[in-house]
Amino acid sequence: MIRMYLEAMVIYILMGAPIYLLIRYLYVKCKKQQIQWIKESLLFLFVMFCIGVASQTIIPHWYMTIGEDGKQQLSIQMTEGVRSINLIPFSTIYSYLAFSNDQVINWQQVSLVNLLGNVLVFVPFGIFLPLLWSIFRKFTSLLWMSICIPLFIEITQLFIGRSTDIDDVILNMLGIIFGFFLYKIHHNLFHKGKAFVDIKD
Repeated sequence: MIRMYLEAMVIYILMGAPIYLLIRYLYVKCKKQQIQWIKESLLFLFVMFCIGVASQTIIPHWYMTIGEDGKQQLSIQMTEGVRSINLIPFSTIYSYLAFSNDQVINWQQVSLVNLLGNVLVFVPFGIFLPLLWSIFRKFTSLLWMSICIPLFIEITQLFIGRSTDIDDVILNMLGIIFGFFLYKIHHNLFHKGKAFVDIKD
């Protein structure tokens, strides 16, 4: 299951990487900025990470089909409505932990992957954001972003036929906050008082 998600993310990242590099190169040249390789490398990794996350959350499923004329055509799956909506906090988390599902093979493993996955996948946000932008080095600013990012994803999923769950927002938010504390621990141990990479444009 994890391998399937990772392979799908890699495909989008490989498609997005050259597009981003071209746009970023033209932008830097237009602004006549000196290239700062550490900053650009971190920004590149962050954008690729965002593309990977978006590919599994808010980008509609698409596939190639054969039309009636025998030619290949691109089909985008934009189903009407949603599969399910949960607005009751912790209900999905509780159901994963407290109940079993005989219709699903390795239910405990599936539950663990869903719960931990929703946390761990968002940890890099909590690391990249304060690392790249000074405004997010304050916990209050990071906290707002840890709410806004998952909310944006879940609201978007309302319109692309995917399930929307408040528990996903909670788990994603915990992941971002956890990443922020990892960043803080690392900074206090190794980089306290030193200059940061900071993107201002």
